[in-house]
Amino acid sequence: MSQRATARVSLADMMGMKAEGEGNNVDVFNQPKCTVCNIIETDGRKLLTCTRCKKTRYCSKNCQADNWGTHKSTCKAQNYILKISLCPTEITNPSVNRTLSCPSTATFEQLHRALQIAFGWAGTQTYDFKILDPNAQQPEPQPDMIAYVTRRLAALEAAQSSDSLMPDAGPRQNLLRIIEKGAFRPGEFDMGSGKKVDAMHNSERVHSQTPEIDSKKIKLGKVLENKEYEGAELQYEYDFGDCWQHTIQVVGRMEASKGFLCFDGEGHGVAEDAGSVPGWLELREAYRTANPTTEQMEKRTWFETMASNNDPRGLGNGSEWYWDGPAAVSAKLRRDL
Repeated sequence: MSQRATARVSLADMMGMKAEGEGNNVDVFNQPKCTVCNIIETDGRKLLTCTRCKKTRYCSKNCQADNWGTHKSTCKAQNYILKISLCPTEITNPSVNRTLSCPSTATFEQLHRALQIAFGWAGTQTYDFKILDPNAQQPEPQPDMIAYVTRRLAALEAAQSSDSLMPDAGPRQNLLRIIEKGAFRPGEFDMGSGKKVDAMHNSERVHSQTPEIDSKKIKLGKVLENKEYEGAELQYEYDFGDCWQHTIQVVGRMEASKGFLCFDGEGHGVAEDAGSVPGWLELREAYRTANPTTEQMEKRTWFETMASNNDPRGLGNGSEWYWDGPAAVSAKLRRDL
């Protein structure tokens, strides 16, 4: 007999519906019901939902345990729908953002690769993910940059000579860092090591009170479902020199898939090595002006021919709004991940 034909509705349920004026309007067979015993959900009896797939319902933990042997083969955690925005308070009109469907079982290293594709980065720089500490104290201002750099270089030299970690650069800023394994070691940089040049700035990010995890060894679900980080902001930083900060928001869930998909976005991908946000805004302005200066023409030429992620089409005639679109990005994600 089908599940629809065996929905269990008690007399008390029916009386309760009648008392609330719903008895003649509610199709009890279409009400949420326990997948094992078919008891329906009512205002007075809320069903449990499988915390993994978010779909299957149970009237009790006993029914859930009885069904696990059957359910586990089809139970898949839903994808996260993430909206990722690049420096959203600084880069506007157009903003640069992408919305991706991401498997909960994907590692953060795979998310990094997906973001590189979605935003059109060239992959030549270091990255990390950070769970920001919502109670963090602001770093101390450094009005004398030369003195600050001199002090940090001296600390780095001392750390290398004694084979110890560098002292913290300031108060803790992050609850967790998810790092690119092998790109650097705390307090270390060696021009002959093959590490990416921007890894020299890693010492500013290391903190004795912030744990670090290899991005290849931790999955999205492990972090995004962690109650310890509830309410804290998740960031992806690419290029420790230009400091391209991407804010990551969970905006929904959807059916599980094997790979990443793109649903939405805005804005042309940013030029790598443009000189952080000011450099990108200056490059956009070089294309917006009707009478570019010699320096602005040089910026155009650099972007069209020399940038790591150059675009021969440039940014003229509104092209700063252009991006590949969801279908093309999704195709690249399927092909390259």
